[in-house]
Amino acid sequence: MKKTYIVTMRHDEKTLTALSHMQYDLFCTRNYIARNLLAITAILVGGFYFKQIWGILLLAYGAYLLTSTYASANHTARKLIAAIEANGGKYPSSRYFFEDKAIRIVYRPGETDEEELDPVGYGAIQTLGEDREYLYLFTSDRGGYMLPKKGLGDDLSGFREFIRLRARMDFQRSRNPMSRVRAWLYERERRCPRLR
Repeated sequence: MKKTYIVTMRHDEKTLTALSHMQYDLFCTRNYIARNLLAITAILVGGFYFKQIWGILLLAYGAYLLTSTYASANHTARKLIAAIEANGGKYPSSRYFFEDKAIRIVYRPGETDEEELDPVGYGAIQTLGEDREYLYLFTSDRGGYMLPKKGLGDDLSGFREFIRLRARMDFQRSRNPMSRVRAWLYERERRCPRLR
């Protein structure tokens, strides 16, 4: 008998921001590279002319560019959150049924306006992403699905392999170095919890 993985996702401000960050990481590579090259150039030139006021300003601008990687992603997330709150503050929720051939999706599960959407084939997945708390299945650069790792419990590694085989690709991690360090520490802690 084939296994079906069932995962429920309830969004809030934090999850929508995380989704926006991962979308930026996976689909805005040119922007990311250009931003970092500009930041490094500004820091180098600013460091060389540090005694001049404009050299100090260049240093500050370069540091800002390096530390504000997700400025545009945060702006997008804030616009979406504001739109949701303007329409009553009801954040989206979905239940996903990962079956052998396709993903069945129930939008607003358990609510009076619950709706089952058309199944999504695994071939529609363009990119897989992963961070410390969530898995992402993008069907385009404009959107996709987000799953809490906690919702998979002990099935996480089996599910990851299940999706990897059906989508025929591997999960990509965040490009942000601090996100990678946090994810590494989280995985290490999860595998080797401290004795209490």
